[in-house]
Amino acid sequence: MTGQALLGEPLWRPPAPNGFSDYEAAWIDGLAERADVASNFAGRVADRLDPKALVDEALGPLASPQTREAVNRAGSRAQAIALLLMSPEFLRR
Repeated sequence: MTGQALLGEPLWRPPAPNGFSDYEAAWIDGLAERADVASNFAGRVADRLDPKALVDEALGPLASPQTREAVNRAGSRAQAIALLLMSPEFLRR
């Protein structure tokens, strides 16, 4: 099974013509897998990326004050990146 299928969004196979649902019930089951993916990725790139710069680069003005605060308060660079990747704005994008 591919990574995207594990996250509940199989590549090229949305369940409806409008794409994947924005409703929580449709994707909440894959939340733990999304957190694992974010954490694993963050651990691999933390030494090469600045989380605060990444917020501006990835989300810019779409980043909420809450997301910016979570990234700023993280205990490590890897945790900050994982929090950014799990933020509502990033997941929606």
